[in-house]
Amino acid sequence: MALVNMADMLGHAYRHAYAVGAFGVVTLDFLEAVIQAAENYRAPVILNLTESHFDYYDFDLLAPAVVAAARRAKVPVAIHLDHGHSLESAERAIRCGFSGVMVDYSDQPFEDNLRLTRAVVGLAHASGVTVEAELGYVPGGEGENAENLSHEFDYTSHAEARVFVARSGVDCLAVSIGTVHGRMKGAPKLDYARLAKINEAVGIPLVIHGGTGLSDEQFRKLIANGVAKINYYTGLSDLAVRHIRDNPAIGDSGYMALKRSTREAVRGEVERCIRLWGSGGRAAEVLEQCRALP
Repeated sequence: MALVNMADMLGHAYRHAYAVGAFGVVTLDFLEAVIQAAENYRAPVILNLTESHFDYYDFDLLAPAVVAAARRAKVPVAIHLDHGHSLESAERAIRCGFSGVMVDYSDQPFEDNLRLTRAVVGLAHASGVTVEAELGYVPGGEGENAENLSHEFDYTSHAEARVFVARSGVDCLAVSIGTVHGRMKGAPKLDYARLAKINEAVGIPLVIHGGTGLSDEQFRKLIANGVAKINYYTGLSDLAVRHIRDNPAIGDSGYMALKRSTREAVRGEVERCIRLWGSGGRAAEVLEQCRALP
């Protein structure tokens, strides 16, 4: 179908009370698995490339492949820079053809986060690219060492969120309400009342980072309170590792057989998320309401 504007895609999800999965892509196997799952279920999908992962692959090789896969996909696809480190990171992603960028200044004081995010908005919107920001602090980390990082929360304030969205012009907002990046230590306790207040205050699609480890019911409650984009990587990564470890006999048939088997396992998990989050069967109506990227 098309590589599309991410704000249009998320706007449809927000208005119709479902969430689009933003799945972390780190290899061609993950890329193919995510696209195939979305096509199988006729679902819009977001391909996340996270800057902390760039040490593990050549961005200049993988990014064009991701763009090519998105353009030939049979469903609407957005490509998103996740947790970029700088304005230069956003510029690089926009030049590559991404349809969304996030430069994460959530560790900065409110006014600095706002000022720096506004610069990203100005750059991105001039090219028709969607901007996500984070307000509050979602603990953990986006890399392979996430479980060893700090899990101290700084929850999002609905009052600050209202001001931040109005003054920054962001298209969607990642919030801190109890999830963590990476692996959750203990049972997650989510603040739905806080989320409902934020949703009422800002009226734009909300984003949850740290989707791994949440229950089906927790996901449903998040979506019912304005979450339209769910980031999901650690669950896919852990699944791939377990599959390889638990099925050594597949490797006896060679590397390609192991790759294919692992790709199919990842595809199955993406399909489970699509079913749970309600995006299946939405591709045609989303495409009708989305601007295609040139």
